[in-house]
Amino acid sequence: MHMDGETRVCGVFGDPIRHTASPQMHNAAYEHLGLNWCYLPFRVNPANLDASLRGVREMNFVGVNLTVPHKIFAVALMDEVEPTARRLGVVNTVVVKARRRGTAKLVGHNTDGYGLVMALTEDFRLTLKGKRVMVLGAGGAGRAATIQCAMEGVAELFLVNRTISKAEELARDVQNDYPKVRVTVGAPRSGRVDLLINATSLGLHADDPKPICCDQIGMFAHVFDMIYRPAETKLLREARRAGCKTANGLSMLLHQGAKAFEIWSGKKAPVEVMRKALHKAVYGK
Repeated sequence: MHMDGETRVCGVFGDPIRHTASPQMHNAAYEHLGLNWCYLPFRVNPANLDASLRGVREMNFVGVNLTVPHKIFAVALMDEVEPTARRLGVVNTVVVKARRRGTAKLVGHNTDGYGLVMALTEDFRLTLKGKRVMVLGAGGAGRAATIQCAMEGVAELFLVNRTISKAEELARDVQNDYPKVRVTVGAPRSGRVDLLINATSLGLHADDPKPICCDQIGMFAHVFDMIYRPAETKLLREARRAGCKTANGLSMLLHQGAKAFEIWSGKKAPVEVMRKALHKAVYGK
């Protein structure tokens, strides 16, 4: 990668951040299209998010992506929030928009919902309309997944979160805005469920517990884990053994990243170039 005084910077803020494969994906796209840009990972403590975003504005970044745990907190720190991000209540892509006079402004977008829908279509050939879906996690990723499912017209949602009050708050938001969707806080007691989405960070580390009990796995037709490194979490391994169709979050990362690239650059993302770089970063091939 060539860098000089004209190089523009993009990046991703998260904590933890070591696992991210976003730099490989984005830098491959920049090189392919001849953009003098570079994409870097930044470990940002939640207490420093406001100051870090001010730095992005002042140092003329192109923009940044946001991952755990920053997606919800960032909404209040934007100068402007695009309608989809406002609807989801989550920002994962920030654009530094130059002004003719005065300081630049930060515009918040969300590409997670788009990435999830594309991934489910690509990995499972699954559409969400009319489906029964359980979502693990009510943080930034979980909230985006839940609201996106409601927007897509699922029949029923089951919301599970370690802090029950957060799941209850999210359930109320869904019921207020999407009254046709049945929402339950807690796991289903019986019946086949079309899709389980893990939107928690459980599985990033080898010693993490599984996010649900093994004896529940068999009720799910499809299991989607947003974690992509490791490529097969304990949850996905148990689900595969139980006969579920499984997929990790690599396709979601690809498509949300491609959409972020297009928002920043105004150019069509070289999706296959980005896919190849991601597969090499995660699978070594």
